[in-house]
Amino acid sequence: MKLLLILLSVMTWTVESKNTVSGQGSWPYDIEVSYNCSYQKGTVRAGDEAVLTLGNLGGITVEKIEVYVKSNQNGGAGVFTVQVNGSTATTKEGSLKDWTGAYDNAAFHPITLIDTSHDGVKNLTVSLKGTENSLHIEKFAITYGPRPAHKVKLMAGWRQYDELAEETGMSGVLLPALNDTANWKFVGWSEQEFWYITNPPVVHAAGSRFYPESDCTLWAVYRYDNTPEMIYMSELKDGVYQYVNRTTNTALTGVPDEKEGTMSYASIGDNDADQYYHVTFTTTCDTAYITHEQTGTPIGYNGTQMASKASPWLVYHNNDETLFYTKANGKNYVLWLNVMNSSNSGYYAGLLKADPGPSTMALRVPNTGNSEPAYTCHPEMPEGTEITNERMNELTNERVVQIGIYTLIIKDGKKYLRLK
Repeated sequence: MKLLLILLSVMTWTVESKNTVSGQGSWPYDIEVSYNCSYQKGTVRAGDEAVLTLGNLGGITVEKIEVYVKSNQNGGAGVFTVQVNGSTATTKEGSLKDWTGAYDNAAFHPITLIDTSHDGVKNLTVSLKGTENSLHIEKFAITYGPRPAHKVKLMAGWRQYDELAEETGMSGVLLPALNDTANWKFVGWSEQEFWYITNPPVVHAAGSRFYPESDCTLWAVYRYDNTPEMIYMSELKDGVYQYVNRTTNTALTGVPDEKEGTMSYASIGDNDADQYYHVTFTTTCDTAYITHEQTGTPIGYNGTQMASKASPWLVYHNNDETLFYTKANGKNYVLWLNVMNSSNSGYYAGLLKADPGPSTMALRVPNTGNSEPAYTCHPEMPEGTEITNERMNELTNERVVQIGIYTLIIKDGKKYLRLK
């Protein structure tokens, strides 16, 4: 009989204030964490609520969730709710006396909310809503196992280039670089296959580690070599730039939303003036001021919220990497382009609690020429021109039929339907 050994890990989140927790143990590499209590720290009175939200968990298997709580001397009750991937997994209603046999205002007791496996967990929310004064949360402890190891098929045009396999679940695979062709330049790997687009696609860079959530396929992406090179500033000086993430090919866009305290981001656009920012550096280049070029609006912050305010940005710079950040409440917050919102329903550009260091952020020199880039997963197609059905038939020996916004491809007796 073969014995399967699953190594479990524990991540513990200790309440530090009404909107912060500190982490101990181990957790998925790209986790996103937020905590909020409507009263103070971990104290939940009748009508109050405390919520811990964990995002970007990557499909882990949650085995157990415990919350350490104490009560008032003679009271303290509420309702715990656990949501997994947006759906309610369990609720637990009662008082500390119901759960442990007695009220206790001196020691914290672990209350088990989940003790059965929940697979494929990407987002997790644990909340406590008070029904009777008062319960007090010390920490949350989540026991989990990694998701299964997955395989990644790498496609270069119509042929399979390689197949990579994770050593263990969530260990990721290292993506290789491919050679340029005579007319196309290799730029990275895409999770979507396409024939011809002009907007820069989201790619995973060669040399980066990709973390598959299931067995999947990546396609090599190429850019027509008559398009301008991406130029990033390796020597800091005042000027007009785009603040970009080189891996996702996205750029900071527009001005702060004063109500939400956030900003927007979009695919890099050479002629998108909404993405142009005038950056002014101090003499030592360790501090900068940012202004939206089109409107003259200053780009700054109030605490951890974005604001239309002239604010000094601290600068991390190494070769052609440039990252802006600030400090609030003794913590570092970087200006990032894809921060998950509190409801786990979308992303925004804004301040993310993280230490400055090597990243994919950079200042890009906008190309204001009229040339339009072309990207493809099929460099065997005609260079720099949109592929036609006739040419696709010629290249693939397939029959291609357009059905509205879909492309029906018939090959070797099998049918494939793709979105245009």
